[in-house]
Amino acid sequence: MWTNNTIEWIDIELTSFCNIKCPGCFRQIKKEKVSHVLDNESLSFSQLKKWISKKHFPNLKLLNFCGSIDEPSLHPEILEIVDYFSEHYNINISTNGSTKTKKFWSKLGSYGISVFFGVDGIDQKSLEKYRIGSNFNKVQSNWRAFIKSGGNATWQFIAFEHNEHLIDDAKKMATSEGFDNFRLIYSHRNDNKESKKIQRDEENKIVCKYGEQNRLFITHTGVMLPCCFLNSEYLQTHATNKAQTDFQHLYMNTGGVLTNSLKYSEPDEIMNGDLFNSIIKSWSSKPISRCWSTCKKAKQDVFLGEKLK
Repeated sequence: MWTNNTIEWIDIELTSFCNIKCPGCFRQIKKEKVSHVLDNESLSFSQLKKWISKKHFPNLKLLNFCGSIDEPSLHPEILEIVDYFSEHYNINISTNGSTKTKKFWSKLGSYGISVFFGVDGIDQKSLEKYRIGSNFNKVQSNWRAFIKSGGNATWQFIAFEHNEHLIDDAKKMATSEGFDNFRLIYSHRNDNKESKKIQRDEENKIVCKYGEQNRLFITHTGVMLPCCFLNSEYLQTHATNKAQTDFQHLYMNTGGVLTNSLKYSEPDEIMNGDLFNSIIKSWSSKPISRCWSTCKKAKQDVFLGEKLK
């Protein structure tokens, strides 16, 4: 399922830094256990050039700079990274949009890449309900600079109880501001009780989202995982050196960082290794609990995309 020749899409968590405090983020939910390993490490440009290449991934098409705990625009070499990799692959960045300057966002837009701006409201009051620490005026100024210079922008809106009445207004604003797409998300996560869900029938089998999309995930520490959904459990083990869940035990029993990190192993060695193979084998008997809770059929996030142009 995961091999050098099949991978077309890689999600990369560039850094452990973020500038806002979303209550549903793992950074906040487990901050007492993981805060000491946050805001202190990033993947380097030189590491990425070594790991991400046609040699290792000959059919790679998309690099998505979207981690589960990071704000990619805070990476000190983000412009150099985009400049280099945009020559070879499609690039997408997921951001809260409230960092840096208009000059920075204008430069980023000049590469013609795609950026998903996480904007769950239409003004400061509605935005900061979830995106705590974000500044609506600054986000708006940044997306305008990005769009004006040629960037492809998507307005990404997570639905909550407090903002669902604003969805239509947000779509209208996105259209008037020049966004290319509007993306509405209904989250499967139960961490935030306000999250809006869509009720769906479930089937008792695993439908692996990342496997179906020929996709994998790289953490800000260089560890390669089958998907982003396992990152929260990995990060907790990384922070505490302890295992509680079945995945955490499996990660540690299959060599941990020494066999599953790109710092020590080649991509094909990791994908053909015990961690990936054990997870796949588990689906036919006793699935890894995170696979079951996240990728049981119809259990995943619902993404409703709408083209505005």
